[in-house]
Amino acid sequence: MRKDEFDKIKQHVKSDDSRFVASRSPFYQTVRMLAQYYARMNTVLKPMGIDHARWRVLSLLVEHEPITVSEIADDCVVNISTMAKTINRMVTEGFVTVRTSSADARSTEVMISDKGRALLDKTREKTAAVFQEALGGLSKTELQVLNSLSARIFENLSQ
Repeated sequence: MRKDEFDKIKQHVKSDDSRFVASRSPFYQTVRMLAQYYARMNTVLKPMGIDHARWRVLSLLVEHEPITVSEIADDCVVNISTMAKTINRMVTEGFVTVRTSSADARSTEVMISDKGRALLDKTREKTAAVFQEALGGLSKTELQVLNSLSARIFENLSQ
Protein backbone atom coordinates (compact mmCIF):
# COMPACT_ATOMS: atom_id res chain seq x y z
CA MET A 1 0.00 0.00 0.00
CA ARG A 2 1.33 3.41 -0.93
CA LYS A 3 1.68 6.13 1.68
CA ASP A 4 -1.05 8.26 0.08
CA GLU A 5 -3.49 5.32 0.25
CA PHE A 6 -2.57 4.79 3.91
CA ASP A 7 -3.10 8.49 4.68
CA LYS A 8 -6.58 8.34 3.09
CA ILE A 9 -7.51 5.37 5.24
CA LYS A 10 -6.33 7.08 8.42
CA GLN A 11 -8.35 10.23 7.77
CA HIS A 12 -11.57 8.29 7.04
CA VAL A 13 -11.58 6.02 10.09
CA LYS A 14 -14.46 6.90 12.41
CA SER A 15 -15.01 4.56 15.33
CA ASP A 16 -18.59 5.74 15.92
CA ASP A 17 -19.75 5.03 12.34
CA SER A 18 -21.26 1.53 12.03
CA ARG A 19 -21.67 1.59 8.24
CA PHE A 20 -19.28 -0.78 6.49
CA VAL A 21 -16.92 1.11 4.26
CA ALA A 22 -13.99 -1.06 3.31
CA SER A 23 -11.38 1.67 3.44
CA ARG A 24 -12.43 2.55 7.01
CA SER A 25 -12.75 -0.95 8.41
CA PRO A 26 -9.90 -2.26 10.55
CA PHE A 27 -11.34 -5.75 10.01
CA TYR A 28 -11.20 -5.40 6.24
CA GLN A 29 -7.62 -4.14 6.46
CA THR A 30 -6.70 -6.97 8.84
CA VAL A 31 -8.11 -9.61 6.49
CA ARG A 32 -6.18 -8.09 3.61
CA MET A 33 -3.00 -8.02 5.69
CA LEU A 34 -3.40 -11.63 6.83
CA ALA A 35 -4.18 -12.88 3.32
CA GLN A 36 -0.95 -11.30 2.06
CA TYR A 37 1.01 -12.68 5.02
CA TYR A 38 -0.35 -16.22 4.59
CA ALA A 39 0.32 -16.13 0.84
CA ARG A 40 3.88 -14.94 1.38
CA MET A 41 4.47 -17.52 4.11
CA ASN A 42 3.09 -20.33 1.95
CA THR A 43 5.39 -19.25 -0.88
CA VAL A 44 8.49 -19.65 1.29
CA LEU A 45 7.23 -22.75 3.13
CA LYS A 46 6.00 -24.80 0.16
CA PRO A 47 9.50 -25.70 -1.12
CA MET A 48 10.23 -27.09 2.36
CA GLY A 49 7.16 -29.35 2.25
CA ILE A 50 4.88 -27.52 4.64
CA ASP A 51 2.19 -24.85 4.61
CA HIS A 52 1.40 -22.00 6.97
CA ALA A 53 -1.28 -23.91 8.89
CA ARG A 54 1.04 -26.78 9.80
CA TRP A 55 3.96 -24.39 10.44
CA ARG A 56 1.76 -22.49 12.89
CA VAL A 57 0.95 -25.72 14.75
CA LEU A 58 4.65 -26.61 15.00
CA SER A 59 5.46 -23.11 16.22
CA LEU A 60 2.73 -23.33 18.85
CA LEU A 61 3.99 -26.73 20.03
CA VAL A 62 7.48 -25.34 20.61
CA GLU A 63 5.93 -22.80 23.01
CA HIS A 64 3.35 -25.06 24.69
CA GLU A 65 3.93 -28.77 24.83
CA PRO A 66 2.04 -30.97 25.27
CA ILE A 67 -1.15 -29.25 24.21
CA THR A 68 -4.50 -30.74 23.28
CA VAL A 69 -6.01 -30.66 19.81
CA SER A 70 -8.86 -28.48 21.11
CA GLU A 71 -6.40 -26.02 22.70
CA ILE A 72 -4.51 -25.78 19.41
CA ALA A 73 -7.78 -25.20 17.56
CA ASP A 74 -8.73 -22.47 20.06
CA ASP A 75 -5.33 -20.77 19.82
CA CYS A 76 -5.39 -20.90 16.01
CA VAL A 77 -9.09 -19.92 15.89
CA VAL A 78 -9.90 -22.95 13.74
CA ASN A 79 -12.77 -25.42 13.94
CA ILE A 80 -11.72 -28.44 16.01
CA SER A 81 -12.60 -30.91 13.24
CA THR A 82 -10.39 -28.99 10.82
CA MET A 83 -7.56 -28.98 13.35
CA ALA A 84 -8.00 -32.70 14.02
CA LYS A 85 -7.54 -33.36 10.28
CA THR A 86 -4.44 -31.17 10.24
CA ILE A 87 -2.99 -32.98 13.25
CA ASN A 88 -3.75 -36.40 11.73
CA ARG A 89 -1.95 -35.35 8.56
CA MET A 90 1.01 -34.15 10.61
CA VAL A 91 1.12 -37.47 12.50
CA THR A 92 1.23 -39.32 9.17
CA GLU A 93 4.04 -37.03 8.00
CA GLY A 94 5.94 -37.66 11.23
CA PHE A 95 5.95 -34.00 12.36
CA VAL A 96 4.00 -34.61 15.58
CA THR A 97 3.02 -37.43 17.91
CA VAL A 98 -0.20 -37.79 19.85
CA ARG A 99 -1.36 -39.53 23.00
CA THR A 100 -4.51 -39.70 25.07
CA SER A 101 -4.45 -37.14 27.85
CA SER A 102 -3.86 -38.63 31.29
CA ALA A 103 -5.96 -35.81 32.78
CA ASP A 104 -8.94 -36.32 30.44
CA ALA A 105 -9.24 -39.49 28.36
CA ARG A 106 -11.51 -37.61 25.92
CA SER A 107 -8.63 -35.28 24.96
CA THR A 108 -5.70 -35.93 22.67
CA GLU A 109 -2.39 -34.30 23.48
CA VAL A 110 -0.01 -33.33 20.71
CA MET A 111 3.79 -33.15 20.89
CA ILE A 112 6.30 -32.05 18.29
CA SER A 113 8.57 -34.82 16.99
CA ASP A 114 12.27 -34.53 16.24
CA LYS A 115 11.36 -34.41 12.54
CA GLY A 116 8.90 -31.58 13.19
CA ARG A 117 11.43 -29.67 15.25
CA ALA A 118 14.05 -30.10 12.51
CA LEU A 119 11.58 -28.85 9.90
CA LEU A 120 10.70 -25.84 12.03
CA ASP A 121 14.40 -25.04 12.47
CA LYS A 122 14.87 -25.34 8.69
CA THR A 123 12.10 -22.76 8.10
CA ARG A 124 13.28 -20.17 10.62
CA GLU A 125 15.45 -18.06 8.34
CA LYS A 126 12.83 -17.83 5.57
CA THR A 127 9.90 -17.16 7.88
CA ALA A 128 11.90 -14.58 9.85
CA ALA A 129 12.55 -12.74 6.58
CA VAL A 130 8.81 -12.61 5.83
CA PHE A 131 8.13 -11.39 9.36
CA GLN A 132 10.77 -8.65 9.04
CA GLU A 133 9.44 -7.64 5.63
CA ALA A 134 5.90 -7.42 6.96
CA LEU A 135 6.92 -5.29 9.93
CA GLY A 136 9.38 -3.14 8.01
CA GLY A 137 9.29 0.46 9.12
CA LEU A 138 7.34 -0.20 12.33
CA SER A 139 8.96 0.93 15.54
CA LYS A 140 9.04 -1.29 18.62
CA THR A 141 6.37 0.93 20.16
CA GLU A 142 4.13 0.68 17.09
CA LEU A 143 4.45 -3.09 17.14
CA GLN A 144 3.54 -3.17 20.84
CA VAL A 145 0.50 -0.96 20.18
CA LEU A 146 -0.56 -3.17 17.25
CA ASN A 147 -0.27 -6.30 19.40
CA SER A 148 -2.09 -4.67 22.31
CA LEU A 149 -4.96 -3.36 20.19
CA SER A 150 -5.33 -6.65 18.31
CA ALA A 151 -5.44 -8.59 21.60
CA ARG A 152 -8.04 -6.19 23.05
CA ILE A 153 -10.28 -6.47 19.98
CA PHE A 154 -9.97 -10.26 20.07
CA GLU A 155 -10.97 -10.28 23.74
CA ASN A 156 -13.91 -7.97 23.04
CA LEU A 157 -15.16 -10.39 20.39
CA SER A 158 -14.49 -13.47 22.56
CA GLN A 159 -16.89 -12.46 25.34
